[in-house]
Amino acid sequence: MPKKEEQENKTDSHDVEDVKANFLATMSHEMRTPMQSIYGFLELIELEDTSDHVKEMVKVAKTSASTLLEILDDVLEFSKMDAGKMALDDFEVPLRTLVRGVYEALSVKIHGKDIELLDHFDDDVPFVIKGDPKRLRQILMNLVGNALKFTKTGHILISVRVSSAPETPTAPLKIMFEISDTGIGISEKHCAQLFEPFHQADNSTAREYGGTGLGLSICKKLVDLMQGEIGVTSVEEKGSTFWFEIPTQAVDIEHHDSEIDLKLSNLTGLSILSVEDHPKGAQEIVNSLSSMGASVESCATIKEALELMKIRPFDVGIIDQGLPDGDGLSLIRKIINLYPFMGCLMYTARDDTGLKNSLQSLGVEYIAKPASRRGLGEAVLDASSKVSKNKTGHVSKRLLLAEDTASVRDILKRQLEVLNIEADIVENGQDVLDALEKKDYGLLITDLHMPDIDGYDVIRTLRDKEASMKEEHNRLPVIALTADIQIADRQVYLKYGFDECLLKPVTLGHFKRLLIRWGVLNLTQEEMSQPASSLTHQDSAQNSDHSIDLKALEQQLGAIDGMAMEMLTLFVTMTEPLVDQLQKEGGKKNISQIHELAHSLKGSSRSAGALKMGMIAAEIQEQAKNDTVTPHTMDLIDHIVQEFENVKQHIIILQTQYK
Repeated sequence: MPKKEEQENKTDSHDVEDVKANFLATMSHEMRTPMQSIYGFLELIELEDTSDHVKEMVKVAKTSASTLLEILDDVLEFSKMDAGKMALDDFEVPLRTLVRGVYEALSVKIHGKDIELLDHFDDDVPFVIKGDPKRLRQILMNLVGNALKFTKTGHILISVRVSSAPETPTAPLKIMFEISDTGIGISEKHCAQLFEPFHQADNSTAREYGGTGLGLSICKKLVDLMQGEIGVTSVEEKGSTFWFEIPTQAVDIEHHDSEIDLKLSNLTGLSILSVEDHPKGAQEIVNSLSSMGASVESCATIKEALELMKIRPFDVGIIDQGLPDGDGLSLIRKIINLYPFMGCLMYTARDDTGLKNSLQSLGVEYIAKPASRRGLGEAVLDASSKVSKNKTGHVSKRLLLAEDTASVRDILKRQLEVLNIEADIVENGQDVLDALEKKDYGLLITDLHMPDIDGYDVIRTLRDKEASMKEEHNRLPVIALTADIQIADRQVYLKYGFDECLLKPVTLGHFKRLLIRWGVLNLTQEEMSQPASSLTHQDSAQNSDHSIDLKALEQQLGAIDGMAMEMLTLFVTMTEPLVDQLQKEGGKKNISQIHELAHSLKGSSRSAGALKMGMIAAEIQEQAKNDTVTPHTMDLIDHIVQEFENVKQHIIILQTQYK
């Protein structure tokens, strides 16, 4: 083939990939826009005084809407990789924290299955390597998630080993990850096709287990980007082993001084509150943020955090989800109500779609463990900047909002009415510029894609005018309203001159948090519309005479009904083996297993409203940190066994009452 023709074919191929990527990005955007109306109206229906049946239907519809958005994001990410538009980060990756964080995140998906989650690291595997922690976690989450989906009993094992040792200290090494399961297995014929887009073993697999077939294809593309290899070996009815091997470098954590450190965020002057109950994890957060100049106060419980916030102000709170006396989401809600100008960040190993959606509705960022120091620093800086920007030179608190789609305007108008916010709502960019000439506004929220003059033209015109009149000190805050998730990247919207990005579909909670942050929503109105509960899980447990705290259970599930009773039945089924195992390990004086079982019981008990049992489990976990099994530890194990019997008896009584 002549060189000229070959070059033309390559150009045509690239053009096709670009067209495909742009088409998928456009489709994602166009589907997100109507989702604004769907999700928004569902939230407003939830606020109405409706029956439990209607509320349950709304809950299911919201979950389906969230699932659709996740699929759209997967398709868009796949198209970005297909077009070669994805770049990898180069950070520190703590391997053992990464693997155990994946297990912690996915443990909720076991749903009573008799499955053991295991890991094994060869002695020569470094503690920290260089790589992209987010993408490595994504690969492991996909592979372990698949193993859980197709395994009903047995175990899942993540093995990590050095497959190729470096010849010199500075040379790259190769790390092999193997994810083995005792599931249904895959035929040799289908193994070769598994990593193709939208492919599953057969049609019956898709019907029975669900999924788009994109997960493994995304894994392969990510491994290819890392210049590694991925594959699978499997025997039907026996199980499968998915593996991937990547080149990397070990990081000397004691003497590490690379360019990575030079790119860390400057957090000088920021006051940070870290709420983390794992001592090693808490120390890592303190060390990481202190090295960037921040002043960090660390505590392990919600009660301690609330006491500290009474004593001194904090710029940002970094909150773990699983805490001894409650969940991190509850603490974040309290902070939003009591200290609305304090930024919040959820830093947890849990990968829970419902939790992510709840945080998104509050305008709070979710960071998955483990994050690099750079990633954690940038997230803290972003959280702090969002709450400090409301100190603008504009006296007016009036809102100007521009959106060209009628249905979206309608839902935004209704949301503003619910929040009791006065606003001028216009349809295009020219109307925005005309309105700014006539009135003083405290905040502008503008759609990006509008006819004639769009959001980009508006921000360019506004910033140019401010610069020419030397009014930078009186800069109008402008929020980009868009369904394009690529614009939601902080570096992207700041480059255009926007101060923040509001991603469609806009949830009521997210909208409210943004308006508080920018000083448009009055604090006293906020306190009146959503008062915070003053009880922590620990307070509630101490004040309850029953093994199941109905108030706590209702806060978790929204109502005490048939669904709640089914959940309690499932709790007993899943917890019985854990309690039995705890007794056995106590007899063996196996301190590490006692610690792990107590940690599991602490979280599951609290979720079921068994707060007394959760407190006992938390105390056992605390005792297990001493590395010896004391008589007091054995007394606590006996106590939790008895309390579990009380819980079962109380559930039997409740089931007769709520039939």
